[in-house]
Amino acid sequence: MTGRVLACLECGAPLLVCVQARGFCDARCRAAWNNRRKLRGAELYDLYMAHRWERAEAAGLGVFQAINRLASEYRAEDRAQREGRRSWRRPGDVLAERPYLKSIKTQVRGGR
Repeated sequence: MTGRVLACLECGAPLLVCVQARGFCDARCRAAWNNRRKLRGAELYDLYMAHRWERAEAAGLGVFQAINRLASEYRAEDRAQREGRRSWRRPGDVLAERPYLKSIKTQVRGGR
């Protein structure tokens, strides 16, 4: 059985992946990864929803700038605490799990 050497997404320790990559060396690393994403995601969720659905107020408050600043702070934390390893999933992986996100929504109007 052949495999390729990858690193744990959380701690960076090498892992041997043969069939399907889970990305983590143990449950502790997986939990730490997901807990960080939950915490960061909660902050971004509220700001992004306001940016999308309460545009005038969000623009007045500079919400999009705040979203970008948070992302920059998260990346700086990654560089300082995670030896520069990224703390997010690849967009292609996320979209592959949810192909409907790339579909075009059509609307039917007045029985046409």
